[in-house]
Amino acid sequence: MPLISIQSVAGCKEVVCTQCGGVTEAAKRAMSIFCPHCHQRVILQDFRIRRYHGVVEFATCGNVVVEQRGFLVARVRVDNLTVKGKVHGRVTARGSIKVCKNGRLKGDVTTPLLIVENGGMLDGFVQIRPL
Repeated sequence: MPLISIQSVAGCKEVVCTQCGGVTEAAKRAMSIFCPHCHQRVILQDFRIRRYHGVVEFATCGNVVVEQRGFLVARVRVDNLTVKGKVHGRVTARGSIKVCKNGRLKGDVTTPLLIVENGGMLDGFVQIRPL
């Protein structure tokens, strides 16, 4: 019986759906895709929040940086989050959450890696576990 191996195409990356957790592949240059498992739109972009941004849910498979004057109010699901400004809401990160020197994060946090620099503030329940 022949051995079949599936390899990623050079221009593709593995993506984990922010809604259902299903794994799929997407072109590296893609900005969004529809999950083949739950049929929901999955955002793949990185974001920089430079001012107030309030939404019910902020979900991306990319990285998010909340700049010093940025203020994000939402339930957040991202790969990695860097907080230099303020974030209010529950945060789930597949990679890491970093609260910088003057950053403020208020809300429950779930992540495999949490970094809070001297002067950074975290107010909430913390779960350190792989996702």
